[in-house]
Amino acid sequence: MGWLKRDEMKQEVRHCVSLLTFCFRKRRQMVIGHRSVSRAWLQFVRGFCNVHRSTDGQWSEMAGKRGALIVLEGVDRAGKTTQCSKLVQALQQSGRPAEMMRFPDRTTTIGQLIGAYLENKSDLEDHTVHLLFSANRWEMVPLMKKKLEQGITLVVDRYAFSGVAFTSAKPGFRLDWCMQPDVGLPKPDLVMFLQLNPAEAALRGQFGQERYETSVFQRTVQQRFEQLMKDQTVNWQVIDAAQNIENVHKDITAHSLNAINKAQNLPLGELWSETLKN
Repeated sequence: MGWLKRDEMKQEVRHCVSLLTFCFRKRRQMVIGHRSVSRAWLQFVRGFCNVHRSTDGQWSEMAGKRGALIVLEGVDRAGKTTQCSKLVQALQQSGRPAEMMRFPDRTTTIGQLIGAYLENKSDLEDHTVHLLFSANRWEMVPLMKKKLEQGITLVVDRYAFSGVAFTSAKPGFRLDWCMQPDVGLPKPDLVMFLQLNPAEAALRGQFGQERYETSVFQRTVQQRFEQLMKDQTVNWQVIDAAQNIENVHKDITAHSLNAINKAQNLPLGELWSETLKN
């Protein structure tokens, strides 16, 4: 789609995702390899990102010591962005290559559609929105993998877990359905959940400016996160985000350094490839 103008590209993306939404809702149980996924979604992701995975549930082995994939999750206004920035700065100052990423990435064409939706400037059907969020993560996979191969630790502000928690908090969405589009994403070496009471989060600055920022909805989101944290195939750590900023940072840094050391000589896994394996 590189030859399309910006507006035409947005229209093309909307059209593709609309078709994929229908396919994913109606034909999501097709078996491909050892997974039950949407054939249309898999083809879209591979074509869009040019991503190919090995059959044993892991990305091809990286030469040398790779960087770690570290994710911070939590309800809105839990302090994720602040802590991501502080962690990256601390790692860099200690001589460890590190960069920050944030999802949704609103700089891409798909990200701009998501941004308009979150800012209440447009309305989209809920299944379509969920697939857009997933596509936004998938389109960044080649860059993520490249940086990890270079030994750069990626500190990510929200990942697939947020996508699943927020969509499944809506009526009529099952947790397993919401997880399917993200099966096979690079698996984080560490996911830290910033635990904060939604009522306390609502008292923090700028709460309520975007869609989903209501205390009632955020409580449901937190419950969905608690369900996701039962998955023992993911390295979850719960951080008390009600502490002062520096104490939260110390806890996060300690867990991160441990994860970085362990990840250096390990292959990068696939998210939920075992959790949802038939």
